[in-house]
Amino acid sequence: MLPVLTLLAAASLTACGDSTGVDGPGSVALNFRVAPTSSSFAAAVLEGAPAAVPARATDVSGSNGTLTIDEVWLIVAEAELDGDDDWCEDSDGEDSGSSGSSSASSDCAEFEAPPRFLELPLDGSPVLAFQGLVPPGTYTELEFEIEDLDDDEDDEEFAAEIAALRDVVLDRFPDWPRNASARVQGSFQPTDDQGIPTGDPVDFTVYLEAEIEVERTLSPPLVVADDGTGASDLTVDVQLEVWFSRSDGSVIDLSLYDYESTGLILEIEVEMEDGFTEIEFDD
Repeated sequence: MLPVLTLLAAASLTACGDSTGVDGPGSVALNFRVAPTSSSFAAAVLEGAPAAVPARATDVSGSNGTLTIDEVWLIVAEAELDGDDDWCEDSDGEDSGSSGSSSASSDCAEFEAPPRFLELPLDGSPVLAFQGLVPPGTYTELEFEIEDLDDDEDDEEFAAEIAALRDVVLDRFPDWPRNASARVQGSFQPTDDQGIPTGDPVDFTVYLEAEIEVERTLSPPLVVADDGTGASDLTVDVQLEVWFSRSDGSVIDLSLYDYESTGLILEIEVEMEDGFTEIEFDD
C-alpha cells in the first residue's frame, strides 16, 4: 500500500465585518476516517473458541459478492465552518463598534482551506485534511466539497489551486482523469445466491466521478470561547458500505469499471454524499 499522505496547511480565515475585537482564536482540525462496515464484524465467535478476528474494515459484502478495498484516494476542497446567524449579529453589535447596519450572514465566520489530496487509511485511523485557527463564536454547520481536477472554475484563485493540485495527483497517478474525484483499488469476489465464491477474485482500479458539496449540521454546535477554549478536532466518518451498496442488497461490481481495461469512470454522486456520516468532536 502506498504511504498515507497527511496534509497540514495554514487555513485562511474569513470573519464578518471588519472587527479586530476577536481576541482568542481556537485551533480546529478536520479529519476523515473510514468507518467499519457491517462486513467487518461478519466473522462470528465460534462456540468455545477464542474471539474471532474481524474481517477487514473495508470488506463490503452483498448478495452478489464481496468487495475488498485496498486503497482509497480522495480530493477534498473548500472546507468551511459556518457561524450561527444570531452570534454573527451579536458579534457585529458588540465587537465592531459600529452603529450602522449589520452584515451578518450564515457564512460570516468560516474556516477555509485550499483543496487537498488524501489517502484514507483503512485501519480506522483518522487522516488530517485541514487545520487552522477560527475566531470565537458558535459554529453550526460543516461544509466541504469533493472536487475533480478540472480547472473550469469562475474563481481564478481556486482554479489555480486545482491546477497546482493536479500536478501533485498526476505525479502519483499519471492516468487520473480530469473529471475524477476519487480512486479506489481492490478486488471483487463474486458469489452465488448462497454466498459461495464463484471463480477467482477480480482486481480493479476504479476512478469515481462525484463533484459534490457536503453539508452537515454540527449537533451540538462547535462553540469557541473568547479565550479560544472549546475548539475541537472534527472527524468525519466515511462509510464505504454506503458508497458501493445497492438498494437490492447487492454491491457494485467495481471490476466492471476497471479504468485500465474499460476507460470507464463510475459516477456515484448521491451515494458518496450520503456516505459521509457522523461527525465526532475530539478535544
